[in-house]
Amino acid sequence: PEDAALWLPSRIDEPYRSKICVAGLATLEERIRDTQLPDALENIKKILKIKSRLIAFKNKNIRGQRGGTRSRAVIDRVHDRARYSAKKYRDARLAKYALTGHGDWESVYRVLEDGDIRGYQDPNRLRQRVGRRGVLEDDEVDRPHVIAESGEFTLFNEIRKRRDGTGETHRTLSWIWLTTPSAGSDDEKDDILRSEWARSRARGTRGVEEVMLLKEEMGRVLRFLEWKASWWRKRESMQTNATKDLQEGLASYARGQAGVQDSLAARFRSLWKAPLSDSIDAQNECATTVDGGYDNDSDDDDDDDSDGDEEPNIGTGFGAELDC
Repeated sequence: PEDAALWLPSRIDEPYRSKICVAGLATLEERIRDTQLPDALENIKKILKIKSRLIAFKNKNIRGQRGGTRSRAVIDRVHDRARYSAKKYRDARLAKYALTGHGDWESVYRVLEDGDIRGYQDPNRLRQRVGRRGVLEDDEVDRPHVIAESGEFTLFNEIRKRRDGTGETHRTLSWIWLTTPSAGSDDEKDDILRSEWARSRARGTRGVEEVMLLKEEMGRVLRFLEWKASWWRKRESMQTNATKDLQEGLASYARGQAGVQDSLAARFRSLWKAPLSDSIDAQNECATTVDGGYDNDSDDDDDDDSDGDEEPNIGTGFGAELDC
């Protein structure tokens, strides 16, 4: 009886459904599928959380080939349960589509690929990577271990794009973890989910900080090149005790070096025009919202009176007022 085929309304073509099925039966099945879809997703996430705990325990406590093989077999059995729940989700989605057709529900309950069945701590890495410890991901099943004809291992078997990689900045979360949890979910009490949220937030804030530091470094480079060009120009007439020919040669060399610094500054300024303009706009906005401001006129006068041997204070100026 468990294997008997149930001819539910979703398995009958729409032109014949109203003639064969009892009135209201299709609506009843649709309500069942609406409940089955989130339940299947929650079950997948629960199983994957168990799998993440098992992997953490294995990496921390299991040593040796025998223990590693046994623990991996247990983890693979747990992942097989996730595959079974994924099959239930796919069947429910096909039935929902047969009953309802296209709609807004497709943006919530998407097509579940094999690569989507992964934990929130497992990044979406390159598919060709081999040798992860104690996990059996669906996108790695039946994948041959490619070895070059020369006998050397091929680390990456395809051309890597800019967004490919295994670093923290290239982590992508499976869409199943972005859905709204059900009412009975215990995600708020899950310490692994909370720690992963904290790490994700730290990665986001670190990225924002890196962008700010990079823009600040751009501004400092430009200011240094401008100062270096003026430093070389002041060297044109400093050798007063040398012969006329030597003075002309030194002056020509100093002008050439100043031109090199100006060319570098112009080139970098053209490359960094967009990020620098964004930072300057943010700096001006901060200046308008904060009473008072930074008065660096006296410092600039002191720098102008110097002989040019001292490097400028490049730590103040561009990006320094962005902390408002």
